[in-house]
Amino acid sequence: MLIKTFEGVDMNDALKKVKKELGGDAVILSSRKASDVSGGGRDGVVVTAGLPQIDPPWAHHLPGGPDESPDGLRLSEMDALREMIDRMEREWGPGASQTLRDLIARVGAVSDGGAAPLSPPFNPEEEAEKVLVEGGFSEQDRQEILEGFRLLSYQPVEWTPSQVRSLLQFLVSQKIDVTGSLFAAEGRPGRPKVVLFVGPTGVGKTTTVAKIGAGLVARHKKRVGLLNLDTYRIGAVEQLRIYGDLMGVPVEVANTASRLSGAIGRLSENDVILVDSAGRSDGGGEELLPFLSVLSSGQEYDLSVVLVVSAGQKARDLERTATAYQKIRPEALVVTKIDETGALGSLYGLLAHGRLPVSYVTTGQKVPEDIEVAHGGRLAEWMIEGWSRDGSGVRA
Repeated sequence: MLIKTFEGVDMNDALKKVKKELGGDAVILSSRKASDVSGGGRDGVVVTAGLPQIDPPWAHHLPGGPDESPDGLRLSEMDALREMIDRMEREWGPGASQTLRDLIARVGAVSDGGAAPLSPPFNPEEEAEKVLVEGGFSEQDRQEILEGFRLLSYQPVEWTPSQVRSLLQFLVSQKIDVTGSLFAAEGRPGRPKVVLFVGPTGVGKTTTVAKIGAGLVARHKKRVGLLNLDTYRIGAVEQLRIYGDLMGVPVEVANTASRLSGAIGRLSENDVILVDSAGRSDGGGEELLPFLSVLSSGQEYDLSVVLVVSAGQKARDLERTATAYQKIRPEALVVTKIDETGALGSLYGLLAHGRLPVSYVTTGQKVPEDIEVAHGGRLAEWMIEGWSRDGSGVRA
């Protein structure tokens, strides 16, 4: 087998290079994330691909030549698959290779005469496109994923729908970046962590603040303060005060930037200050810039900005929101209302290309239960299979 290594800015870029140089018969042996790709100082991926060597026509006349019987060919295919499994497990862990283990089982069954080809012939690529359409992926995103699917699905065995879905989940998961909890690392002593939540109206910022705050108080024993900057919604301040009373934490309001420093000062004895902001459907948070200027100038606390979006937004609206809020300089995402849509594929474009990692996802209205730390594999599974409440996520 001819084996070569390719670098790319992302998986799609690397797979294009594989196909261009080795052709459609190439087999992906391993892939991993890497820094300083091609010496350009950028993060990317490194893909190792192999091309099976074709023996010359006279090879089978020689003693010990290749076994061209069906069983012999299947054994060589199984060896190649096992090599891929070993490499994938070294790079990504045992879970990444489950689809290929399923393939080996089917190859063995066929060579033993135990399984017959599906009739009519099953087309894995058609099945993959059907799954992506049903999942709400845009046309552009479908073509990107299918290009990787064609390269990774090149195996001379009979595919099943479940194997197609497993491979799609793997491809999608490689494009999703997550941060873990925003509060996993201890802050600097004497310096509270201030987290500003921004985003359009109706995405659930206030409820998200309450869920995270309640989790920090109840499970992590943190001292939490709540701060409201929302001067537009009727009852927004009162809603946050109710949550604060239930949690037993202080709540401050700063309806102008000039009052913000004082409010932060009154909450400075806390470990964490969670800031709820106004959402506007007609803009990208320009009204928050004066507040952000004050927050950014603070020397006595550590600031993070988090963009909150809803899973129910269309792909185009999600991209528009991310672009509009670039001026606020968010560093992470919270995706809300996962439970309210049956097709989560619209999230793919933002998560794969938006350059913002996901920190949390919310899955209902219960405070603090319905929020969990984002996991790329679970998000990919929900995009392909649909969301279901299984209770196995990591609580925020």
